[in-house]
Amino acid sequence: MANAFRFEEIGLETRDRRVYEALVASPQSSLRKIAADTGINRGSVYESMKKLAEQGLVGSIEVGKQRRYTASNPEVIIELLKERQEQAAAAEMLAKSYIANLPRPDQAAIEAASFATFYEDHEGVAAILRDVLATCREQDAQAYRVISTKRVRQYLYHNFPNFTQRRIAEGISVRVIGVGSGGSTDELSERRELPATRGEAPNCYTLIFGDKTALITMNDANVLSAIVINNPGVTHLQKELFDHLWQTL
Repeated sequence: MANAFRFEEIGLETRDRRVYEALVASPQSSLRKIAADTGINRGSVYESMKKLAEQGLVGSIEVGKQRRYTASNPEVIIELLKERQEQAAAAEMLAKSYIANLPRPDQAAIEAASFATFYEDHEGVAAILRDVLATCREQDAQAYRVISTKRVRQYLYHNFPNFTQRRIAEGISVRVIGVGSGGSTDELSERRELPATRGEAPNCYTLIFGDKTALITMNDANVLSAIVINNPGVTHLQKELFDHLWQTL
């Protein structure tokens, strides 16, 4: 089925979706038949059946000495999504209360904190992207700046594929200077191009947000690494340089 809905949204996997769709097409099927229809081995089909049954998406009956499986009403998927949304909303309220009651470090502790923090690979970059949203929200700074390069850009959102949708939903705008060719403009974003004059575009992606500057790069093995400089002076200078360059493009 050529549909963009991901079973990960209800805590399941692509394999579970394939098993479920096979059951929708062929009710009261055995494990053997579903394995044959999907090309998935019987052991894996059985594991998917258990997971689908736990979510209420599959029922079964005994027919002679054999168990047969049938998919539940697909509308159950909508109910599962609603339950997860309600749980997420309740968890968000608890998280906000928890954050509000955390002790706040004094200024001396903040100034003594590390000047920069190192992050690595896709989840490290996803953590930085989450920080962009959180920092803009916390400081009521509904904009940030980006210097984008093609090689890093194509891997940037690997572990946070809905970042742009989240940014737009929160009303956060971005100005992007794209070094070299490629890239696109989304809602609440402006983009200007800076030609690469030294061969290929440099292998570095820069995020300037709040009082922080993040520098993200990628090695020859396509492993991302990044450093976030948490310093108002450094970031103020980066903003000045960015804004001056922006006006010249």
